[in-house]
Amino acid sequence: LPYPTIPEVLSYSRYHGDPDNPWGEFQKWWNINPREWQLWNWLGQQKLTTLQVQELFKRRYMSESDFSIVLSQIGWPKTYREDIKELSYELPNSMLLVQGGLIGLHTKDTILSNISKAGIHPDYAQNYLDAVLTKPASQDLIAYQLRKDPSLSNLDEELQRIGVHPNYLDVYKTLAYQIPPVADIITMAVREAFTPEIAAK
Repeated sequence: LPYPTIPEVLSYSRYHGDPDNPWGEFQKWWNINPREWQLWNWLGQQKLTTLQVQELFKRRYMSESDFSIVLSQIGWPKTYREDIKELSYELPNSMLLVQGGLIGLHTKDTILSNISKAGIHPDYAQNYLDAVLTKPASQDLIAYQLRKDPSLSNLDEELQRIGVHPNYLDVYKTLAYQIPPVADIITMAVREAFTPEIAAK
């Protein structure tokens, strides 16, 4: 069988000897120069990852100067450290950015830009904004269209724009014309406002 490697023996020594000073246990299994031991011991230690450093920085457990130093130790060149700091923070989702932008009276261009910053492709930012903005209720659309055009020629298109399924457009159009109460129908029939045949319907 192959003999365990130095990293494997070092890992064993941390569990079966002093974890903070595994040199004593390590010497029982492998003989290396004490100067080389410092190198192997360091290589066998865990280091903070970039994500862990970002989390510590966000929680204010690590100062900005320490953050930059540790990033350099991990291997990030100076030109990228500000970028890594920027990526430490999460952006609000697109919906929250839209709501905040509307409350803050931001320009449309700013709102669309923020939507894309939160992850929506720029080509679909306008579609996203159109989708999340408040639309009138179907009852409001019907009342508005009745005032503009009693024939409701544009109602189908407006209902589809707010998400009504095409199979149910006729339901909305039919119910848009309210039927008077029975008592009113009888009164109008008596006064000959229309024929008994129409009243019977």
